[in-house]
Amino acid sequence: MNIYRVLKLNRMIRSNRLKLLLIFLAHLLNKRYYSVRIDPVFACNLRCLMCYFSKTRKPESQKFSRDELDLLAKNLFGNALQVMVGCGAEPTIYPNYMYLIELAQKYRVPHIGLVTNGQLISKTDLETLSRMGLNEFTLSVHGTKMETYERFMVGAKWDKLIELLENINQLKNDDKIDFSLRINYTANPENIEEVLSFFDVFGKYPINVLQVRPIMDIGGSYFKPFTNQNISEYNSVIENLRIECGKRGVTLLANTQNPGYGEQRDNPIIAQTYKYVSPQVVVDSNFYWKTENYRHFLRRTGWHKAILKSIFSFQINNSATDLAERYGGQYDVL
Repeated sequence: MNIYRVLKLNRMIRSNRLKLLLIFLAHLLNKRYYSVRIDPVFACNLRCLMCYFSKTRKPESQKFSRDELDLLAKNLFGNALQVMVGCGAEPTIYPNYMYLIELAQKYRVPHIGLVTNGQLISKTDLETLSRMGLNEFTLSVHGTKMETYERFMVGAKWDKLIELLENINQLKNDDKIDFSLRINYTANPENIEEVLSFFDVFGKYPINVLQVRPIMDIGGSYFKPFTNQNISEYNSVIENLRIECGKRGVTLLANTQNPGYGEQRDNPIIAQTYKYVSPQVVVDSNFYWKTENYRHFLRRTGWHKAILKSIFSFQINNSATDLAERYGGQYDVL
């Protein structure tokens, strides 16, 4: 399935009440409607300057066992429209990360993705991931020059990035992998200009989706946001990218409404459709995921009554509070 058509449709529907009603109906009809974002271990092999691992957060040693992954998939994947392995940490340092891809395929999740810095992934890994059912490979890249890339992604090597992209290119040409390739680029006032040369550097690789995400304050050692003084440069770059991506048939995701994150609007839809999972928390502290499925949890906690109240009340509550949830719904599909 094309998950970006779903995202575009979501942006086209302006009424949150209508969206909540559609979510309610999807749940009643036992359809798929939410995205599961999994960090199988909360740790990373890099110390990217714009990430909390460079300053405020320490890696957690706790990790899921293989048996726990089986339970997790059994009780959560049944109504998942999407499963993304990797959200706020690096999944490839977890030995069983490929097993999560296999489980998502077993439960017939329509869109299965991996988000990674790519530094630990071999050519053989790429073939295995494709064979297991991976639909989208998302690679974090925060510069189009070696100096910028290695400066912001501390511990990463530009040569390894290029080797990985060359491997993807070759395997694609040989029809040995069939997943799509997405690049996530976190932009700040110091690297935004480099985005203009993105396709000069990476244009020969089979990129399907490009996301440009403005830097956000998540506790990293580097934080320089876009302000009224430099936001015009960001907007100009995004417009140039929109034109270039259109010529190349590349889907562009970009925050065009609130790139400085100055205005945080309540978004009850994100809270209903993004389910974050890590060894520290599985969706909600009140979700007994080892002994009940997600549908039972919603029934036990009075979700049906609460969402109907939200649909028909004058004020919609239950807005997103998690960091990934708050920032995850602010992208236009261009």
